[in-house]
Amino acid sequence: RNLVKLRNEHPAFRMTSAEDIARHLVFDEIDSSREPNLISYSLKGNANGDEWKEIKVVFNGASSSRVVNVKKGKWVIVAKDGKFTGQDAEDRFNGGRIELAPYSALILLLSLNTSSPANMNGVP
Repeated sequence: RNLVKLRNEHPAFRMTSAEDIARHLVFDEIDSSREPNLISYSLKGNANGDEWKEIKVVFNGASSSRVVNVKKGKWVIVAKDGKFTGQDAEDRFNGGRIELAPYSALILLLSLNTSSPANMNGVP
């Protein structure tokens, strides 16, 4: 239910044209021979008119946990390991290494305002 709410409230997750997708979707380079079943991408530039400037999505489809590197920045953990977060100070992340549970997803929001948390509209 929360994923549907997130999708409905954020147009970045509802791009329909190939042009918009090509302009805003950027896949991260992952060595699939070393990290099978891992997909990581960003939706950049207020995709599809979204208020969130950059959203990072990582899927771990492996039966074991995976560690991924995220660029430095003021990130808010929107969802991790099946739980929606983003409401507390511990849901902040400055980039670097982060672990994903098996068969899980990670959704991060890059906060551009360093003095206060990101606008969390649409976070369940």
